[in-house]
Amino acid sequence: MTTPTTSYKLLSTAVVTASGGVLHRITHASKTTNCEMTLALFFPKTQHTSPQPDTPLLYWLSGLTCNDTNFSQKAGPVAFRTAEEQGIVLVIPDTSPRGDAVKNADRYDLGQGAGFYLNATTEAYKDHYNMYDYITQELPTLLQTEFQLSGKFTSLTGHSMGGHGALTIAFKNPTKYVSVSAFSPICEPSGCGWGKLAFDEYLGGAEMGEEYDATRLMKKYGPFKGLDDILIEQGAADDFLEQGQLQPEKLVEAAKSVGQTITLNMREGFDHSYFFIAAFIDNHVKFHGERLNAKMASTK
Repeated sequence: MTTPTTSYKLLSTAVVTASGGVLHRITHASKTTNCEMTLALFFPKTQHTSPQPDTPLLYWLSGLTCNDTNFSQKAGPVAFRTAEEQGIVLVIPDTSPRGDAVKNADRYDLGQGAGFYLNATTEAYKDHYNMYDYITQELPTLLQTEFQLSGKFTSLTGHSMGGHGALTIAFKNPTKYVSVSAFSPICEPSGCGWGKLAFDEYLGGAEMGEEYDATRLMKKYGPFKGLDDILIEQGAADDFLEQGQLQPEKLVEAAKSVGQTITLNMREGFDHSYFFIAAFIDNHVKFHGERLNAKMASTK
């Protein structure tokens, strides 16, 4: 018997829930980022043993300095168990292109590990830093082709830079995603140090980044009728909140101005770490699971 060829390489497989859910790590050659990309996929036991093409997907987008492993190792035990209960596949991509040929920077908030989920246009970065197209186009195609996951019912969540990515991708494609949430998101990157640096380097100027700014997108295109609520989790003891990098109040204000329902949970004592994410990730997976499963049921 001939073994079918695939466009990815399986790096590892592990059973990660008591009921038999499985975590795969894979790598593949990306035409969008022009490098090898690594990601993790959590399959509930039902999807692992009896694949269904319309199984709901929830993308987790990580933050600055992270790769595909941080979430799995630090918040995975809770997230995987809840995803198993909800019957959801979790898609956990890397945060940027990587490799010797990929331009990097000698700082944590630019270059490898800091892709900002946009398509770069500057000469120095445009060949590789196209994470927006990778998340919205190439990765869904890979999942459909290689894992028979249609992506018909898909939601987004993420942390910090990844929360920015989840919000902006959902706002730019409001009919493609069922729901969106975020932990400690960069809500107005055009008006904070992290965002201004990224937009200057990747796009050629902070003013060029408005189409990748959740607050500006909300003001311009909101409300988003398909999003009955937007769930935001924010630690009240987060140093980056105090430094003005996150600015959730700006997004809430913008949402109220256009009539968009949004829920901001300020969590006393919590900081920017994965301890914070692990404490509340089950609420977010349930939030998406309820909406994904209701949407799927309404189409039958």
